Amino acid sequence: MIHIRYADANDAELLGAIHSASWKRAYKGILSDEVLGGITAERRTSYFRKALREGWEEDAILFHHGQAIGMICIGKSRDTDLNEKWGEIWGIYLLPEHWKKGFGSMLISWGISELDQRGFTHVSLWVLEENFSARDFYVKTGFIHDGAVKEVHIGKAVTEMRYTLKIS
Repeated sequence: MIHIRYADANDAELLGAIHSASWKRAYKGILSDEVLGGITAERRTSYFRKALREGWEEDAILFHHGQAIGMICIGKSRDTDLNEKWGEIWGIYLLPEHWKKGFGSMLISWGISELDQRGFTHVSLWVLEENFSARDFYVKTGFIHDGAVKEVHIGKAVTEMRYTLKIS
């Protein structure tokens, strides 16, 4: 049984565990072991507790048979070159043992539907250039790279690529 619901500050520990486990696996070989070692469930729990209490972001949790296995963060696009019709998937994460089983597709479909219901006509997301598995997933979901790239620093300079989807 699958259930997706919005998270609140009481869910911070679940979010922290999912986020940190996903990062450690997805970015192994892309980011340094030192950076990944600093992404702990405890640190991420503190972040999510504060973010949800203060309304910085909107997170939702995917439950499979009552176990929290995935999360998605959605909202208005943060990109200054996109107008108010653009929503954004700020992040999507699954516990690694649940990858490639259809749960990511369920989460992203849910997120797109939520953004559509809010009146957004397009969705954007950013993905690390070296995260080929995620990039393939987004393309299979209908997203295309729109040509936008940016450099971010996560222990070193890395490139992010923007993918977009027209929803309405």
